[in-house]
Order: sequence, then structure tokens, then C-alpha cells
Amino acid sequence: MEHFGKVEDNDLIFGKSASAGKYGFFSASMLGSNGYACRRWKISTSTPVGEAVGNIDYLRELPSLLGLGCYLVDDAHNRRKLDPANHYKFASGETAKLDGSMGQYMWGWRMPFYIAWWVEGDYFYLAASLKPIAGRACYKVPIASVSAMHCGVMDRTNTVLCSLISDAEQYRGGGGSALTSGNASAQNLSMLGYAATNIGTASFETYGAKRGVGWGAGWYWIETAILVLFQLIMGTRNSQASFNSNKDANGLYQGGLGSGISGMPSWDTYNNYYPVVPTSAGVELADAVGVGSYAVKKADGTTAYTAPIPVFFGLKNPFGHLWVGKNRIVGVKNSDGSYSFYVAKSSLTTWNYSDTANMLYVGGIAAPASASWDYIKTLNFEGLAGMPAERGATASTYYCDGAYLDTATSGFRSPLGSGFADHGGNDGLACFRGSSAPSDASARLSSPLCEVLGDFDPRPTVYAD
Repeated sequence: MEHFGKVEDNDLIFGKSASAGKYGFFSASMLGSNGYACRRWKISTSTPVGEAVGNIDYLRELPSLLGLGCYLVDDAHNRRKLDPANHYKFASGETAKLDGSMGQYMWGWRMPFYIAWWVEGDYFYLAASLKPIAGRACYKVPIASVSAMHCGVMDRTNTVLCSLISDAEQYRGGGGSALTSGNASAQNLSMLGYAATNIGTASFETYGAKRGVGWGAGWYWIETAILVLFQLIMGTRNSQASFNSNKDANGLYQGGLGSGISGMPSWDTYNNYYPVVPTSAGVELADAVGVGSYAVKKADGTTAYTAPIPVFFGLKNPFGHLWVGKNRIVGVKNSDGSYSFYVAKSSLTTWNYSDTANMLYVGGIAAPASASWDYIKTLNFEGLAGMPAERGATASTYYCDGAYLDTATSGFRSPLGSGFADHGGNDGLACFRGSSAPSDASARLSSPLCEVLGDFDPRPTVYAD
């Protein structure tokens, strides 16, 4: 067998993808220090579609390089990859249970990676890589995961936040009791097998942290990492753009994940704004990128709504079902009505949303003329905040998602993201509601279990060439 004296970027190397469970070729450039996935958007235009630039091979293989998909994770942060085609099996072929008995059902990545963004000329660049991107301010994202259903499930017996699929009474969703009014099916009114809601955002964090160090709920930087990965991999800021199962000429994904559950009709009379689809909806797509469906039934057995279930490499409903309460970030309302955002310097310490003196200030947004919804034009990526920095777009331009600002002149705000099941075009990965206190609870608010192996530092590092 011949030994080559050098390897060039366009050479192919044979290896095995652990996430896909198969062998194949990948570009040698992905092993080099200069490889990274990148897209750019022209600042002077409003299109949400980004242009792939730089190493196209790296961008194409990014999901596999990171190991995006679903895992079972125990409280000590040991993780086992689920079969990418069947989440009721491990990648090894052994039977996997999603009921919590073998670990929490989580979605994430198995490799640390770096995120960078910069402005050069008339372009905004967004990039990710397994190695630091030379000359750019990089945020190191550790190995981490979030609930595979993108919502919280409560162990009512032990008041611990979970991510599992079970119809057991111990994990009853909603507010912890069966619903007594509405025209929903008996199964939905029981709230067995549904997300937990009616808990304040800050309380979700407390219940998640009971699992131990490195556990919590709704961590903002994981939500921002999801947004960044979506924009890089799918090539658009418009997460609600129509789903396109075809790749482009470069073999890259294109398009969004559709509307999500944002068109649920008469949600108030159906079940008074409680969860619409069970935690099991979409599991059949495993680690796929696509849109499933779930028939939301009425009491008489007829279908009230065929709910589309967006799935991003196994992450179900990344937007559009329930508000996602974000923790490790807080908005402070100022005397002029503007917002100042602060983030935790660590994800391993106990977090108190009011202790901004020990947090990192990452920018803000000006006060609105009136409390209202508008569409996001620019986002603030400082500290991976992912907060709106400027409004004035539409449902089809710039970030395409809605942002609600209030006019209060004092108080703390827990940012809410994702949107909810009858919110229409305001929903999406960048969606923001800035009027909820950390203690506010709602039938349509949940917060997903999160965990990290390592820690996240919201202060970037510039790496030399």
C-alpha cells in the first residue's frame, strides 16, 4: 500500500461516521486548521437566504462532524447515541427505552465546536468549526444537549425536570392535573404524555438543576447554538420557510421546516392553551430533517388540526408549539423603557436572575414606541445572546420572526422564544417575547431540560493564525 507524502484539501479520506453508523469518504480539508462551515448575508439586502462560502465540503458534513442527533444521557453526563433511523434502538443495535429508565432523551452534539460571526465589507458572516477560526472572535461551545422534544417534562413525585416519553401519572403534563374543560380528546385532556407547563421560567431552571452540576432548563446559549446551526446547515434565517427535501447543486440543505404547529385553530376552546401534541409526536422521524404530522383529535374523534411537526436532525418542535422560557439570561427594563441583557458567566453554578452584578452585560434593545409585535431585522450575538437588536422587518425578510417589546420602565424579564401553537408567522427560532417576569407561569409555557459536559464561557477568544 502506497504512503502519500502529503495530503491536500481536496483529497478524500476513508472513514466511519459514528452518527450515521456507516463508512464513506470525507474531504481532507475537514481535518485542517483552515476548515470551517460558513454562510454570509449581504447587509444591504433583506433576503433571509444565506450564501454558502468557503469550504463547501465542511459545510455539507457539519452535521456528521458534530454528531447532531439524539442521545440518552444519564445524570453523570454519560451519553449513548441512538440509532439515527430508530430512536427505540441504540446505534449499537441494542434496545433503547425513552421512558427515563436508561437516561434522559436528549438532542445535541458529541463534539465541542466554535462559533464565530463577523462583518466584512457589506456582508455578515456566520461560521462554525471543530477548531478555532483563526483571526476571529470565537465562542467555544462544549458538548451539550437539550430535551429532544424541546419542552420540559416534570417528575411530579420528585419535582425534578426530565426529558422522557411516558404516559405514567408521575409525569403528567400541563399543570399536573387532568383538564376539566374543552372539546379536546380524552387523551389530550388527561395530559398524560404531554409537556409540563404552568411553571415559571426560573422554577424550571431550579427543577432541572436538581439533577446535579451541569443541568438546568432553557439555557439561552443552547437555543442560540440551535439557531446558528440551523442557519448554517439549512441556509436560511427563515425557519418557517417551506420544507424542501431536495439538496442544492452542492449537496447542501435548503429551505426551512415549515410553519410548525403555528396554525392550531380555536386553541382556547380546544383545551384552554395547554399542550397540543404529545411528547411522542415526531419520534418516528428519528434523526431526520423533515416534517412529521400528528392528528390533533376532538372529543368526538374528528380531527381538529393536522399538526405539522418540524424535526431538525431529531430535535422535535424547535419552534411553534409552546413558549420556551430561557434561563442563564435576563432582561432588565430600564427607566427609558429599553432592555439591557445580562448572561451567566458559567453554566455550572447556581444562577439567580437578579444577580446581574455577577453576570456579563451583552447589549440591549431600544424602547418601543408602544407595546407591540414587530419583525426582527438584526440579532445580537454577543455572548451568544441571540436577542433582537433591531426591529422593522417582515415575515419574509431578514430574520422573519416576531419580537414583542413592552414599555415597562423597571423589572426583570425572562426572554421567551420559539413561539406557540396559534402564533402564525411570529413563530420561529429567533422569536422573542420580552414581557414575562421570571416567575410568570402559563398554560403555553415550558422550558426544556438542558445539560453540558464542560462549561460555556460567554466571553469569546480571538485565536491567532
